[in-house]
Amino acid sequence: MSVIELKYSGRIIQSEATLPGSKSMSNRLLILEALSGGKVKGINHSEADDTKNLIHILKHLPEYADAGAGGTTFRFLLAYLASMEGYEGVLTGSERLQERPVRQLVEALNKLGADIKYAVKQGFAPLIIKGTRLIGGRVSIDGSISSQFLSALLLVAPSMQKGLELIPQGKIVSMPYLKMTIEIMKNCGLDVSAEKSGISVKSSAFKNIEIPVEKDWSAAAFWYNFVALSAPGAEIKMPGLSSKTVQGDGLTAALYSFFGVTTRETASGIVIKKESEPVRYFAYNFSDQPDLAQAMAVSVAGNEISATFSGLTSLRNKETDRIEAIRRELKKFDVETTEPANGILKIDAPQAELYRSPNIKTYEDHRMAMAFAGLVVKSGTLKITDPEVVAKSYPGFWDDVLKAGVSIK
Repeated sequence: MSVIELKYSGRIIQSEATLPGSKSMSNRLLILEALSGGKVKGINHSEADDTKNLIHILKHLPEYADAGAGGTTFRFLLAYLASMEGYEGVLTGSERLQERPVRQLVEALNKLGADIKYAVKQGFAPLIIKGTRLIGGRVSIDGSISSQFLSALLLVAPSMQKGLELIPQGKIVSMPYLKMTIEIMKNCGLDVSAEKSGISVKSSAFKNIEIPVEKDWSAAAFWYNFVALSAPGAEIKMPGLSSKTVQGDGLTAALYSFFGVTTRETASGIVIKKESEPVRYFAYNFSDQPDLAQAMAVSVAGNEISATFSGLTSLRNKETDRIEAIRRELKKFDVETTEPANGILKIDAPQAELYRSPNIKTYEDHRMAMAFAGLVVKSGTLKITDPEVVAKSYPGFWDDVLKAGVSIK
């Protein structure tokens, strides 16, 4: 497993980051493109490995489909392949993905007319799928595990004989991602209505439409982290990024204002700048924006403040147990953390400046690598294990790090 060493030059960062397209938007659009027979077309799709893998499988429909480490890729493909008449095959993923629960989605799809069986272990991949036109109708599903389960069902609902009436149970995590799915489907001409009682999709035709894929706000968060950890005056431009977004992580700009980072929108994109000192205590419920938790945990520790993060329950079942991974890696900087209740993380202000230069373990998690990379601004040098993992969502991340004045060996 490779290791890179980062060294920060010490100069005030004045740089530009070339953000990838939104992986979340791309993956949703790709399913709709396939279902529409080409009427829907996404423009400037993400170059992320997860998206490339989804494109390959949708094009070739292999008998053995490997979704890799992509949770969204796997769950969207599960619904899509189950709804494809004549398809027969096995859907699997990485070792970690095979540990992530999928029972709720399988049961919901089978109730709607799918033929899905477990190949090895009940409730987990790999799965044996015989594609058929789904009957559809009314189905309930727990929304507290993953909003991707709900989105997967909604995306294939236009192909169901009776349409779909989806009744979420419990508190829906990552609600903005579900809203994104609904908004994109409506833009494609589909009849989708969301009420308090549930979400319905009626039989309707796709319209011919081209939809540009937005720049990725989840990726932008890592540059907000870099600037938040920097001295006043640090500035990064992100061309193509817009505050007018369907992405829930667009809230990044508002959250980082608490860390002294200002956001200015221009005709060409967004410019962020470190203008003032951060607050001394930060608290936020991340149930709607769980992908921001790692970057913000690093921003808290690096700015030597205390914080309480809540709404983190879903992080247990991501690419790694992200709560535990955050705690382990912050401990290397003598940052103390506690977990007083499930889904709550308390971070205590470090007693000394973060001058240590440890080897950061990434746990096969792209967001761990990109979040902790920002600490090189404080420590001067830093080692990152398995840096290639960033290709899952942001293949050009290390190129942008170089542009920011950080050398990589």
